Amino acid sequence: MAQGINRFARCAVLCLAFLFCQGIRAAEKAQPAKVPVIAPLILQTLPHDERLFTQGLLFANGLLDESSGLYGKSLIRVYEPGGDDHAVNEINVPDVFAEGIALRGNRLIVLTWKEESALIYSVPALNFKGTFSYKGEGWGLTTDEAGRFYMSNGSDTIFVRDSTFAVIRKVAVTLEGKPLRNLNELEFVAGRIYANIWYDSRIAEIKAATGTVLRLINCQDLVRQESPLSGENVLNGIAYNPSTGTFYLTGKRWRKMFEVKIR
Repeated sequence: MAQGINRFARCAVLCLAFLFCQGIRAAEKAQPAKVPVIAPLILQTLPHDERLFTQGLLFANGLLDESSGLYGKSLIRVYEPGGDDHAVNEINVPDVFAEGIALRGNRLIVLTWKEESALIYSVPALNFKGTFSYKGEGWGLTTDEAGRFYMSNGSDTIFVRDSTFAVIRKVAVTLEGKPLRNLNELEFVAGRIYANIWYDSRIAEIKAATGTVLRLINCQDLVRQESPLSGENVLNGIAYNPSTGTFYLTGKRWRKMFEVKIR
């Protein structure tokens, strides 16, 4: 009888051990994979107007469009890369806090922080053409090939908007299975959204369809070379040049802009 009990106990222990191991394997499989972290390759360093509190940045038709924030000081500037002292055009928008920008056709859309209004301008003349309305704060903005808008508001959600600026979809952004908050400046490239993370030296590369962060681009070397004069002068501003496959990166009140390759 004792031998039977011992055999039963051994079988029970083995079964429990097997189930425990299976549980560990299942838990390991359930854990999201670690996201790769890479560094951009710096191709050249360009001057950047340190007076600009950079909120939005984009490249089109050989020119950079940049929005600078702060109440009473907000402006929009169109200029050649490396030629910030020789702007093609510039207008002041002092009554709002200018935020992210995006180009749709020949119209430049400029978000505002708390005014719940997106300003519409012609480019490169920057003639005022009207507004879009939205609820909540405006932070970053970009467009895809179909002309849809992708907008951030500092949360972990990216709002997809149609040509009338109505929300058609919401994308929850996750990093290794957890919400990634403080999404700021955005740039759309080939199905991926590159997003500045507020007060972070990394850029998130996000799959636009799912919100999954695919890679992190560590820009600590750029921050080190800039050596910002204030803690508020964070990395912010991503513009893609499709003809060269390179990015222009800068920050708030930075003296430098970097043309980089993200491999």
